[in-house]
Amino acid sequence: MDAFSSLQKRVVLVGWVTYAAYYLGRVNLASALPAMERTFRWSPEQTSVLAGAMLWTYAAGQLFNGWLGDRVAARRVVFLGMLGSTVVNLLMSVSTAHEVLVILALINGFLQAMGWGPILRTLSDTLEGSQRRRIAGWFGASYIVGNTLTWMLCGLLLAQGQWQSLFVIPPLIMLLIGFVWYRLSGDSRFHQNQQPARPEQLRGIRLRDFGVFLFTAIIAGALLNGMLLYAPAYIAQTSPLDQAAIGAVVFPIFGLLGTIWLSSFVLRRNQGHETRGMMILLGLAAAARGLALLLPPSTVTSVLLLSVMGITSYALTNLLLTAVPLLYAHLGTSQVAGVMDAVHSIGGAIGSTLVGVLLGQGGWSLVFGAWVLLPLIAIGLIAVGSRRVKLPQT
Repeated sequence: MDAFSSLQKRVVLVGWVTYAAYYLGRVNLASALPAMERTFRWSPEQTSVLAGAMLWTYAAGQLFNGWLGDRVAARRVVFLGMLGSTVVNLLMSVSTAHEVLVILALINGFLQAMGWGPILRTLSDTLEGSQRRRIAGWFGASYIVGNTLTWMLCGLLLAQGQWQSLFVIPPLIMLLIGFVWYRLSGDSRFHQNQQPARPEQLRGIRLRDFGVFLFTAIIAGALLNGMLLYAPAYIAQTSPLDQAAIGAVVFPIFGLLGTIWLSSFVLRRNQGHETRGMMILLGLAAAARGLALLLPPSTVTSVLLLSVMGITSYALTNLLLTAVPLLYAHLGTSQVAGVMDAVHSIGGAIGSTLVGVLLGQGGWSLVFGAWVLLPLIAIGLIAVGSRRVKLPQT
């Protein structure tokens, strides 16, 4: 195995911390929403509009900023995103009009999309092929840790003072880390044996060759977001476990296990054949959801099945959003990461809406039926399309 140089270790560590810090300017809105709703006496519809505003511009921003991150200095794109997001958050702390807050949230979604692709591009420029594969598993844990720590910090701030502080203190911490990123990632460079992608290679991602990953990412987003939003409510209904504890403690643990351990295991054991590992993960996900549909609900079975659902969903997501962009560096790491993250976000929006509709129509049996069907569809798509997929075997 190729040893990591001190420069490579530094860039990977700074990149990991930097992307985790991005959540300080994103998750704070969700934490502040209940208090904002009470303060401004918004209707549930007004709250939902503000809550969802960032999602759509985030997906659109991933496409543009992913493209941009392969064509200009990635360190500048990342820093400008953090700087702009900080300014927008500070404006949100003093805004009272619902329309203004929605506009600011839309802008923030685009700025928040300036992180993931360009950071992965910086890693790709700094690491060799075999090294990218080795760090892909645990690098994805940055978004789980960042999300969890931001929720904890926002909870502490809400307990101490007004909700406005959530749009001041976390973003300023984010900006401070942004300055560290800009300073320490400055001499990231292509490895001497690695050639940068040529302009003609960066023109676009062909659907016929890449469609298997894109469609799988949509389904993975639907499965993950649906589970995150609705599985805690199901467990709370079928066991004495607290719904909030499930979301705050159980999911981060499963997320870390799936992202760090299982996705790394798949990358090691399926080198050059990652689609085969994805099919296994999807099969386990379908089996767990099928058992939840068939077995009588209980605390033990619910927790066990939830663990399998969580670990496999997070592992699959990390393979698609972290490993695939790093391994497809010849197409432009930032560009690939932007496209994958965008379609995954769209899948998440579709999945959460679908679960809500199915719950209203037929209850949990319809939801779990859909959760079984979606992984099976993805397995079929991969089986048909994987012949076109050839990942580097480094």
